[in-house]
Amino acid sequence: LTEATRWRTAFETASSLSERLCKEAEHKQAALDAATKVGTVAQKSVDRQRAAVKEAKVEAARAAQRVREAAEQTRVARGEAQVAADEERKAREELERVGPRAAELSQKLALRDVSGSLGVDDVCDVL
Repeated sequence: LTEATRWRTAFETASSLSERLCKEAEHKQAALDAATKVGTVAQKSVDRQRAAVKEAKVEAARAAQRVREAAEQTRVARGEAQVAADEERKAREELERVGPRAAELSQKLALRDVSGSLGVDDVCDVL
């Protein structure tokens, strides 16, 4: 072969190789673009999920605070109910203690009032 033919064959081979490499590069670039797009979509999805998790944590903290507040209110209400029950018990005990004497005094007052002789001294005696 002549020198020119060898150079032309080498040029055509190099040109063919260059075209093939360019096509491969285009395919790889298209694949990279597609992967980048998928990555961007995936990143947006991850960002949304992170935001949702963050919001859920905030809401959970609020709910926990409401539970603590309700527990405190319940504790206070139980204490107040216990105080009221103790006061009621004391009042019933006092009523049981003074009830018979009050009935006796009431009968004495009724008897004295019927006789019409109820005076200031009688009221003081009863009291």
